[in-house]
Amino acid sequence: MKKTRLALLLSAVVFTGLSFAAASDAPRPVAGPAYDLLFAQSPLDVQATTPEPALLRVRPDFSKPPCVTSQALTPGTAFVPRVSDERRVNAINELLAKIAVCTTLPYKNDGIIHSDSHATLPTKPAGFYKEYTLIIPGRKTGDGPEPVTIGDQIFMTGDVKSPRGPERLMIGGDREVYYTPDHYKTFVRLNIAR
Repeated sequence: MKKTRLALLLSAVVFTGLSFAAASDAPRPVAGPAYDLLFAQSPLDVQATTPEPALLRVRPDFSKPPCVTSQALTPGTAFVPRVSDERRVNAINELLAKIAVCTTLPYKNDGIIHSDSHATLPTKPAGFYKEYTLIIPGRKTGDGPEPVTIGDQIFMTGDVKSPRGPERLMIGGDREVYYTPDHYKTFVRLNIAR
């Protein structure tokens, strides 16, 4: 019984190989192991091949690294240079307090790596700066620019074109604080006075 089955199996394989022999002269629409098996001249032409494993390039995702708590960002008594707008002082302090202890923030872009270079932001290695949305109470979409006095300079904020507004904090190395009133055109280093 076993010899009969083996003979039938071999006959089927030989017959299949012969019936596809004529088709093997036709151009193959797709190359690959399945077609190599289908269009083989004879069963002996079929070679078992194991596909080579694809080279995997494992790249860490630096777009939003894990938060690191930082005592250096804990709010102090003031900023140097002095920020004269109390709304902004309070907003900056509230945001810094949340960043310092890794509180979840409302915008998905909060805490992402900011890799664009800007003339007024010191050049640092990739991954040094993280971006955070600074929401100023009372400012809403459609509001125009406002003056902000920092030290002895007056800066103009950008227009509020979206709920996130134009103002951001850049945190460098989990310790340096940079404020941009105009969506990355100007950066002012704010040192926390304690």
